[in-house]
Order: sequence, then structure tokens, then C-alpha cells
Amino acid sequence: MEKSILVVDDLNSAAEFLRLLLSQNGYRVTTASNGVEALLALENDSYDLVISDLDMPEMDGFELLQRVGQRWTDLPVITVTALSDVSKVVEAVRLGAIDYLLKPAAPEAVLGTVRKALMARSRAETPRSIPELVGRSRAIVEVRHLVTLATRSNVPVLITGETGCGKELVARAIHRYSPLADRPFVAHNCAVMPKELFESQFFGHRRGSFTGADRDHEGLLRQADRGVLFLDEVQALLQEHQAKLLRVLDDGEVRPVGGTKASQVTVRFLAATNRDPHQMIEGGELREDLYYRLRGVEIPLPPLRERREDIPLLAIHFLGDAEAGFTPEAIEALECARWPGNVRQLRHVVHSALAAAGGAEIGPHHLSLDDGSRGPVDDGDAADALRGTLRDVERRAIVQSLEDSEWNRSKAARILGIDRSTLRRKMKEYGIDDGE
Repeated sequence: MEKSILVVDDLNSAAEFLRLLLSQNGYRVTTASNGVEALLALENDSYDLVISDLDMPEMDGFELLQRVGQRWTDLPVITVTALSDVSKVVEAVRLGAIDYLLKPAAPEAVLGTVRKALMARSRAETPRSIPELVGRSRAIVEVRHLVTLATRSNVPVLITGETGCGKELVARAIHRYSPLADRPFVAHNCAVMPKELFESQFFGHRRGSFTGADRDHEGLLRQADRGVLFLDEVQALLQEHQAKLLRVLDDGEVRPVGGTKASQVTVRFLAATNRDPHQMIEGGELREDLYYRLRGVEIPLPPLRERREDIPLLAIHFLGDAEAGFTPEAIEALECARWPGNVRQLRHVVHSALAAAGGAEIGPHHLSLDDGSRGPVDDGDAADALRGTLRDVERRAIVQSLEDSEWNRSKAARILGIDRSTLRRKMKEYGIDDGE
């Protein structure tokens, strides 16, 4: 069935480029020159995808994103912006955009991004409001899909991944966008709990049931009743404690220490581990029956080194409301680092660099990358990291726009969304001569 796409751009040449390209590849395309026209088109027809510029008169792309998210919740939106405004992409992602294109976009990049977005929608993979999961890599798109599935039911979820990948962030996102969002979210790290306090911590206790029990304690399971209990490093529980947790998963019955009466709880379990579950099962650390009971949905989180294309977006995201930005050399250094501490380490490095730069542009010398992060990566990682650096992308885009405009700098600057003086400076910076 022919897919219908709405293209929104106030620049006629840009809209016409997308219309021709997409029409020639079998899509039905409608164009609008701003957000107001786009909303009228959406009211009068149904579409499978929206491709929208961000900077437009009357109603810009940001407001359009908000309106689409409120009214057409399952409609995916791809945003389009100039290279000089890469930081705007993060705000667009926060508002619900599922991907973006940088002007001037190559035809193959446009078609690939459109195919990915439409495939995501057909498989019900398009999460509308998970701004916490920043990135555009295939790995993070799959994580969004699994998180979306997890928000649609109350089945247990097992989140796996190295330390610092964001397991608790994912757990909180699942809770926030699920039907239990207004119910309690109780988080507990099993690795820091004294083993002898397991039953008291989980099931609660009655006053006087043991030395030091000077009052009643309801326990984690009662605290999370009708809500969510997130168990981080669940494999740290002893086998006998895992068996007791399994019984609660099966029958929901809770009896406090020193109590004579059991009560029922209804708890959704989210669990996480930073180790391979199958290896732990083989080693006798994790009960196999508990593993299969917890993994109603299993969400493996990729380490940062496997999603390097997300590093610039994450770095900009961690700047928050600060007005500072990164030099291309700083972005390149971030992309090439090893990141043994994953996203948590990246956030710390960005915050430290922001303080060190004192409001100025952040350069490589502001980045506190230790030996474990700064060392050489293997050939495959290096190729992936360097191929997509912002410097390379920016230089290629400038050359392409100059070629498309027959080396007319005014036209090229308009295509890129920058002024002539900025273009002139960039050409000098990258050593681009007229007629290159």
C-alpha cells in the first residue's frame, strides 16, 4: 500500500526536493509551508509520516511537534535542521521526534531515514514520549521499541547491561509511561543490602520480632504494592532469597517477620543486572526459574562504544540549559574515547568540562578523559568513530552545497542555513578552495 508523507518546509526548493525524491520512490507526498498549513493537512487527510523543518514562520517545527504529539500520538515525525543548529535536534527529540536529517541531506540519507521511520511505525515501534532515551543509533531505536512494549503491560522486565548504561533510567521511563505511572516506584540495590536483613527489608517486620525492631516496618513489597519494585543487581541475592522472591512473583503473598498473618500484594517487578544472566545461571549465582519469571520483556542496553553516533547528541543533552557548546575537535575526542563507564561517565565528563570552560566553548583540553578512556581503540571502532565525526560531516556538507550552487557562496550559505561570513570562515577552517 502506498505510504503518505507530509513534508513541511517554508523553503520551496527544500520542500520540492523532498517531494520529487520521495514521489519518484513510490511515496504519496503533500507539502506545507509552515506548521499551521501542516495541521490543516493533518485534519483533512491521514499520513504515515511527517518530515518537518524546525525554523518556519507562523508556527515552527517545535510547536508542530507538540501539537502532533498531543493529537496524533502514533504519527512519527522526522525533523530537518541546518548543520549550524545541531543542538536543536536534542530539543526536537525531547518533544517526540524519532529521527532527524541535516541540511543538505543526501538522497540516500533521506530515503534510509524515511524507510526506518515507516518500518518502525508498521511494527508499532514508535514511542511518542521517551525523551530520556537520547540517540538515533539502531541500538537505541531497538531499546525504545522494547521500552514501548514494556509500557503497554504490567509484565516483569529484566534490564541487562554494563555499569553506567542507564538501567535505572530505563526502569523509571517504563514506570513513567505505563498505566502505573501514578503508583509508587520503589528502587532497591540488592548488592548493598546485608544478607541477614533480606526478609526484614523485603517482607517487613513486626515490632519486637528481633533485637532492634522497635517499631513495625512494612518492607519493600508492601511499599510497592499496586506499583513497581525495581531490583538493581538482582543476582546479588542469595539462592534461598531468590526462591522466596520467586514465590512472591507467583502468589503475591507477604508475611512480615514476627507476623502471624500473610497479606496479598500486587507488584510489578523490574529487575536489572550488569552481568550475563546465562553465565550466572551456569555458575549457580542466578536461579534459572527466577530468570525466566523476571524476563517477561528483556531489554539489553548497549554500551556506549557500540552506539558512538549517539555521543554528540548525548553530550549536547548533558549540557542542559547551558549556553556553551563544543568545538568540532572536542566532539571528535568524545567520539573516539573508550568510555568504560558508559553514559554515566560521559555525563560526568561533560559536566566537568562545562565547569572547566567557565561558559566558553568546550575544547578537547577541557575534557577530563583518563587513560582508560583516552587510549587507542581497535581498527574497527576507530573507523566507525572517525567516519561520522561532525568535522567530516560538516566539511562534506559545505562542499556539497557549494557544488550544488555552482560555487555561489550566497546560495550555498542559504542551503546550509548560515550567513556568508560563517561560510567563509568555515571554508578557511577546512581548507576549501573555490572549485575544489
